[in-house]
Amino acid sequence: MKRISMILLFLVLCFAISACGQEDDNRTDHVVESTADGVQDDSRTNEPEENVKDETVQEADGGIQNERSNVEASEGQVFDLEAGTVMLNSGYEMPILGIGTFRLSQSEAEDSVYWALRDGYRLIDTARIYGNESGVGKGIQRAIDEGFVTREEVFVTTKMWTDDYGNGAAAIDASLERLGLNYIDLMILHHSAPGSDVEAYQAMEKAVEDGKLRSIGLSNYYTPEDFDRLVNATSITPALLQNETHPYYQSMEMKEHLQQYGTVMESWFPLGGRGNTQTLFNDETISGIAADHGKTSAQVILRWHLQAGNIAIPGSSNEAHIQENYEIFDFELKDDEMERMSALNRNERFASY
Repeated sequence: MKRISMILLFLVLCFAISACGQEDDNRTDHVVESTADGVQDDSRTNEPEENVKDETVQEADGGIQNERSNVEASEGQVFDLEAGTVMLNSGYEMPILGIGTFRLSQSEAEDSVYWALRDGYRLIDTARIYGNESGVGKGIQRAIDEGFVTREEVFVTTKMWTDDYGNGAAAIDASLERLGLNYIDLMILHHSAPGSDVEAYQAMEKAVEDGKLRSIGLSNYYTPEDFDRLVNATSITPALLQNETHPYYQSMEMKEHLQQYGTVMESWFPLGGRGNTQTLFNDETISGIAADHGKTSAQVILRWHLQAGNIAIPGSSNEAHIQENYEIFDFELKDDEMERMSALNRNERFASY
């Protein structure tokens, strides 16, 4: 009898040890997150259960996906002013300061892009209608060939023109060929065009599936109603909206509306545009803040953009100005200076398109 009791006790102990081991195996020690570039371990260990429950790891399409809460997704669009980047709602990181190439010839675009990448820029903006995509591509390749950057470090944006909306797939392929790239980091529709822009946007969505485009967005949509019209008819939320934005036109209505989508605002004409830069440069508030920091008015305006949450893409074919525009990461506008800049808003656009 004693021997039978010992055997029973031994079996009970084995069962208990087995149960403890199974509980440890089911514990979430880290969360595996699916990113656009592949599966990545975020290296969090022993996370409290209440923090883990908003993130579920599940099988989907043969891979592992991480479903994050809406709060975390919206917080992902915060500008990192030290790194000079922002995480788009598409899952890709985008530089917050770049160079624009509006009105530059092919040769000017090539030189400007090359100088910019040499000086530290990693964001390049062009468009089919600018007629300089080939020059932009050559400038990128020059910088790669000379070892300043790798393709993966450069974020390239181009835009589909309204005349091409009826055959978006061909327009995307043509831009890829002119740029000399096998993928484009961000393509955006150049203008709102009810009746044809939904079809064009859907072509970009298909190109995302095919790996030709990584992120997609819009430009020149100036009312919440127009923006929502397209969003409600498509599947991929725009990662970015590029509109005229500067101290006299701060796009506050649209920026507030975009928050619900995690869509980032990008400014074209960040310095007011040709013919209007001096108006902003000579503004007493702007020039006074510049003097206090030992900076130029252009540098203060660009710094304001970044601290206000606007990606900025000033255009230039002047080598010295390109370098000057990038030298804005060594100072910071104080709260009262940001308030003074915000007070300049007149809701006044310089352009009519």
